[in-house]
Amino acid sequence: MSNAEPLGLGLIGCGAFGQFCLEAFSTIDCVRTAAVADVRTDAAESFGRNFSVPAYGDPADLIADDSVQLIHIATPPSSHHELVLAAARAGKHILCEKPFAMNLDQADEMLDAVSASGTIAPVNFVLRYNQVTSTVKRIIDSGVLGSVLSARLTNGASDSMLSPNHWFWDKKISGGIFVEHGVHFFDFYNALLGDGVVIDAHTEVRSGTTQEDRVMCTVKHDCGAVVNHYHGFDQPAVMDRTTHHMLCELGDIRINGWIPLELDIDAAVDDEGVRQLSDICPGAQVEVIEAFPPDRGTLPSRGVQRRVTKRVRLHCVPQPDKQSVYANSVRDLLTDQVAYIRDNAHRREIDESNGRIALEMAQQACFMAGGAQ
Repeated sequence: MSNAEPLGLGLIGCGAFGQFCLEAFSTIDCVRTAAVADVRTDAAESFGRNFSVPAYGDPADLIADDSVQLIHIATPPSSHHELVLAAARAGKHILCEKPFAMNLDQADEMLDAVSASGTIAPVNFVLRYNQVTSTVKRIIDSGVLGSVLSARLTNGASDSMLSPNHWFWDKKISGGIFVEHGVHFFDFYNALLGDGVVIDAHTEVRSGTTQEDRVMCTVKHDCGAVVNHYHGFDQPAVMDRTTHHMLCELGDIRINGWIPLELDIDAAVDDEGVRQLSDICPGAQVEVIEAFPPDRGTLPSRGVQRRVTKRVRLHCVPQPDKQSVYANSVRDLLTDQVAYIRDNAHRREIDESNGRIALEMAQQACFMAGGAQ
């Protein structure tokens, strides 16, 4: 196959998210949908009709299909180990939904198979392919707000669609919230702050049930920042929400949305700092809260003299529609991976190591909370 030809994409897992991704992928030129599979044959056949492709009731048949070069695995976590091994051993490239595996032993076996076959198997960490995430990364790296000292993630997720017998609550299938869901945010903060180590963790079980619906942990990152994570599947659908608050030496960074949509900055900086922030956040609304006299000089903070001429607030919403932002993120992720498949000199935003690192942190949190798998 030449580099100009699209890769044949096969989907294993014909659920709502699989459909969302296939619809997004259908708008890019580097792949074409070639086949779908699901052990629920009715779901596979429905997808096959909708996308005009062969449908298989056995994932092994899709893996053996010569028209498929890249497989998107969108099935519950406990199935990832077997499916990734089979796909890699068949010489197929893989895009795996989170988490990569249920534990590190599985992950290492999967990565060995991927390496031996010369294929790829990144995890679909879409938060890295997001304009708000990229903007925050540029702000942090610029140093305009000084160092990040601490951060708090509050992820109040909905459980409205999660019945008591849903596989999500079964840790033998999902791995639990740290593994199934928390890996997204471990990777998110690793991208912004450098690698992290879990230093404390705790879980809570819903009263009268065995459902572990709230988990908390603390992570210390290479830069010295300490991040508190709260994941609760404890909200009605209309109140599903996620916020990030990063405390920096010269201000605050706030992000709204599980798929980041809004960015707010409250900062004490000099005129050059205002210019830097405006350049990094084009189109942002900039409000001067307070201007200080030119002869004020510098202010001491954390043992350093800092020049501050203004306190400003910036509000930035690059794209307000969540579904569009989400679709763009999965498209950009897949385009990035295909570029690497075609030219190994291409530098990917994520590679196989990121899924393992996030899983290792999730396992650290499970162990510290007393719920190791």
